[in-house]
Amino acid sequence: MLLAQHAYEYPLLRPVHTVHQPFINLRTFGVHQKRHSSRASPRRISAENQAVTSPKQYLPRGPEELVDQALGACQRAFADGITRQRVELLLPLIGATDLDDWPGGIRQQFKAAQPMVESLLRSLKKDEALQGPLSARILDQGDAVGAWTAPRLAAILFPTPETLKQVREIVEGLKDGGLALMINPQWQGGNLVNDFGIGPWRRRSEDFVALFQEVYILKQMRIAGDNVRLLRNYPDGWQVYLAPEGQTPELISVLESRPSYKELEDLLRATDGSNAGKSWVERIKGEFAFNKDSLDMK
Repeated sequence: MLLAQHAYEYPLLRPVHTVHQPFINLRTFGVHQKRHSSRASPRRISAENQAVTSPKQYLPRGPEELVDQALGACQRAFADGITRQRVELLLPLIGATDLDDWPGGIRQQFKAAQPMVESLLRSLKKDEALQGPLSARILDQGDAVGAWTAPRLAAILFPTPETLKQVREIVEGLKDGGLALMINPQWQGGNLVNDFGIGPWRRRSEDFVALFQEVYILKQMRIAGDNVRLLRNYPDGWQVYLAPEGQTPELISVLESRPSYKELEDLLRATDGSNAGKSWVERIKGEFAFNKDSLDMK
C-alpha cells in the first residue's frame, strides 16, 4: 500500500499525482562531448572504455525519464548483488516563488518526491525476488521522513541522523537478499560531527551509511558561475555536464569516483567555454546576467 492512500492519517501526505513540470532550467537534452584545455582532470575514464561498460549517456528530460533511468540503475546493481543502494533524485519544482524554490520546505519536497519514489517501487516490485505488499509510514513528521516496507523491499525517503535507528531496524528486518533504498538522505559528508555526533555513535552511524552504495545520483549545482549536473548511473562512472543557460548540456568528463567540489572547480577551469575559466571580472558579469535572467523567468 502506498503513502498516497494514507492521506487521512498523515496531513503531510495529500494525494499527489505524477508531476510533469520541467526541472529547473532543463531543456531538451542531447549529449555532446566538450573540448578540454591541456589541464586534464584526474581519474577520467576514456570514452572507449565508457562506451563498452555503461548504459546510454543522457540526462533525463523530466521526472518520468528520471525514474526510468534510476530504475535501470537499481535493477542492474541488484542483479550484481548490491542490495543496499543510495539514490539521489533531482526533484521537479512545485510551488516555487520569486524568493524561494521551496517555500514549503522539506514537506513540499516530499510532495514532489513521493510520486517518483512510488513509481520506482512499483516497477521494482515486478521482480519476482522483490514481490510482496508494501506498507507505508512516516518516521518523522517534522522532517518528512517516509518509509515504504515489504518483506524483501524497503525504501526510506529523506532519512535523517535522528531516524537512523529506525532505518536500521527496517533494513535489518528484510529477508535475506532483500533490497533497501536510501533516497535523498538529509546529511552532508562534511558535517558528520554535527549530524552523527561523536565517538562510537558517529562511527556506528558512518559504518551503517557506508553499506549503501551510490547507484543513481542526479544533482544540479552552480559552481563558479557555471551550471553543472552530476550523474551517476550504475555501472557508469560519474558524468559531469556543463549546462549553460539556454543551451544543450554538454558532457565534459566521466570520472571513476564522485568528484569533490574542488575537483569540479578544477575541471571547469580546464574546460573551454566555461565561466570558471574566465577572469573574475567576466565571471561577475556572468553572475549578474544569470541573476537577472532567473528573475525575469520567474
